Amino acid sequence: MKKLSVLCACAFALAACAGNKNILNEKMAKYPADKYITKIASAPEKEAAKQAALKDLRALFDRLPKTQESVPRRESILARAAAVQWWKDKPSGKYYAIAALERAGAQQTMQPFYAPIDGKLAALAKRIGNEQDKFVRVKDAMQMQPLLEQRAALDAEYRLLAFDSSAYDEDKLYAFRSAFNKAFYDIKINCVLTGTDDDAVKTAIIDGLNGMGFAVGEDLPVADMQLSINTKVTKISSKTTDGLYWADSTATVALKDIRTGGVFATFSKFGRDGSGRPEEARRRSMIAIGADSVPVIKQKLLEYIQRK
Repeated sequence: MKKLSVLCACAFALAACAGNKNILNEKMAKYPADKYITKIASAPEKEAAKQAALKDLRALFDRLPKTQESVPRRESILARAAAVQWWKDKPSGKYYAIAALERAGAQQTMQPFYAPIDGKLAALAKRIGNEQDKFVRVKDAMQMQPLLEQRAALDAEYRLLAFDSSAYDEDKLYAFRSAFNKAFYDIKINCVLTGTDDDAVKTAIIDGLNGMGFAVGEDLPVADMQLSINTKVTKISSKTTDGLYWADSTATVALKDIRTGGVFATFSKFGRDGSGRPEEARRRSMIAIGADSVPVIKQKLLEYIQRK
């Protein structure tokens, strides 16, 4: 008899769960995912359930990077969200609530924020397209960078609102990025490595500069700049500290404008790293030099381009 009572209780609980699920499905059918962002929450009290659902919806935006500009913008978007359905689940005594944000309306709220940024980007992209001097084009592209970063922050929110996670006016964004990338890629930098026969420094630097958009390589037939890197392993210590071999390395870097023949920047970097094998210690010290050199080279390059 006791076993039968337990089975009846389980059956009742399952029926209650199924009943609540049916209610949820029925209510959610009014808010399809392609048109609404929704969140569901429960609480002992009705108002608490409604506020919990709205809080969960807000949390989607809170996960995104926050800036001074994003706070009022997100508030204007979230002002459109509302608790749209709520009910009490009698078996559990809990209240359930659905908070919803209409995608299309929220996207329309965002469009005015794009207008000033896209207007400036369009003007700079047009200037890049009409300019013959490649160094002037890069200067215009440098002005585009903070604007593209601002647009990326907007697009993170817009993609959240879009059912297909697309950015706002993707064709326009593609045109902006194409102009930006081409301006940097038109600057050719020839890399010359001398000294220690080790590609670790060269690879780190070339990868870093290519990541900026510049066209960097070795033995380029035509180039605008020359990047000279002279590397040297100054010392490899035996297993004196922590049972490791330690390699001390240096790299001297020079940047030259090929057209004028003038060297416009030089600097040196020191690297030290350890390993159980001397050759690995040397390689790691070279990689450290390369990684430390990239931001300095970037700064020197951009400063020189700004002065041209």
